[in-house]
Amino acid sequence: MKLEPRTSLVASPQRAPMPMSRILRAYAKEAQYESLRMLRAPAFAIPFLVLPVPIYLFFGVVLPGPAIAERPGLGNYLFSGWLVFAVMGPALFGVGCALAIEREAGLLKLKRALPAPGGAYLLAKVLMAMVFAAISVQSLIVAALVAGKISLSLPQLLVMAMVMVAGALPLAAIGLFIGAHVPGSTAPALINVVFLPMLWLSGLFIPLPKFLEPWVVVWPVFHLNQVALGAAGVSEFSFMAPQISAAVLVGITAFFGGLAIRRLARVG
Repeated sequence: MKLEPRTSLVASPQRAPMPMSRILRAYAKEAQYESLRMLRAPAFAIPFLVLPVPIYLFFGVVLPGPAIAERPGLGNYLFSGWLVFAVMGPALFGVGCALAIEREAGLLKLKRALPAPGGAYLLAKVLMAMVFAAISVQSLIVAALVAGKISLSLPQLLVMAMVMVAGALPLAAIGLFIGAHVPGSTAPALINVVFLPMLWLSGLFIPLPKFLEPWVVVWPVFHLNQVALGAAGVSEFSFMAPQISAAVLVGITAFFGGLAIRRLARVG
């Protein structure tokens, strides 16, 4: 006697797609907890939230005081350069080092097993860098206004602040690229190899030798500074059209961010 397969009288339930509100909430929570985690880490929060203000006051106000008195516009340029400095740290070290260490520890594999949106982890790190950049930029603006060495209006300062916060994106993309390719023990040293030449060879603070001046265009922070100055209407130290510099930054974000995502999707 041939037995017929038993058919279930109860239809298997079909999962409804997750509402967009829950997906956005998952992204927001991941970014919130990532930012809180980094704020609670003194080794990260103190260098990138506390130190930029005294460093700017000494190297951007006290030390070049006589030169600023002779050329008031120099104070605006130095202020913009130190804003870039405040954005660089969280974007490169906070994203790159953290990603390399967590990837090596297997955290990315754990994240893949959790019921969370796939891109929430990386987006949270980028948003964390932008949050830290916003806090640092705001602190520097207050310090500059108190010191009285800048001649920028409040609308100009607001425009520069928005440009700087958005400028954390291309730098965070570079951090993602480094963190996706190197082990955690190597990441700090390699990021320093990128950070220090980018800081001093981009012409943000000191005059460069003539043979180095044409090469400032290879550094992303030069273009970020040019976008900020151009958007704020500071023409004295604008050496390149802000539209061109903005296009360069968009290309850097897409290039390094795309390579980082491709690497993490294939290797983890």
